[in-house]
Amino acid sequence: MMSEQSPRRFTNEEVNAILQRALARQGGGNAGSLTYDDLLETARELGIDPAQVEAAMVEQEREGAMDAAREAWKARKKKKFFEHLRSYLIVNVVLFIMAMFTGGMWFIWPLLGWGIGLLFDASNTFFPKERAVEWGARRILERENRRQRKEVRIGGKGRKNLTIDGKAGKIIIEKGDKRIEIG
Repeated sequence: MMSEQSPRRFTNEEVNAILQRALARQGGGNAGSLTYDDLLETARELGIDPAQVEAAMVEQEREGAMDAAREAWKARKKKKFFEHLRSYLIVNVVLFIMAMFTGGMWFIWPLLGWGIGLLFDASNTFFPKERAVEWGARRILERENRRQRKEVRIGGKGRKNLTIDGKAGKIIIEKGDKRIEIG
């Protein structure tokens, strides 16, 4: 018989990990994933309003895209840093060799000057400010949205706005308060 202790409580991370393992053990189809209907059914069984599930899905899509953009920005920064480091090493080795043939220690000045810049670059790459990460992630998302959504202005004074939304697969024509969606 169970003791008089309060029932065990789980953190969100533990719940997520347990459910991921259970889905993977169950197998079938793509282990670790649910269909939309399965998700709604599970939410109903847990007493969660389907409208709240819909709102959470939209939020997850938006936040998931932002998290992916943050990671992409960080990866791009690291790639650029290592390109910068490679250039630094190659150029300064060549300068060192040239200094050995010509005599003197003049190579140390570009080595130190460029090295200071490289240290700042390393600091910004491996210890970025949260504001910089957010700004970079937003720029990535904006660029992606511009690629997926093309706008064309048609006509003169009473302009019509034609938008081709590649993500939703729609063509939208707007004039004033009138709007037509195709697709």
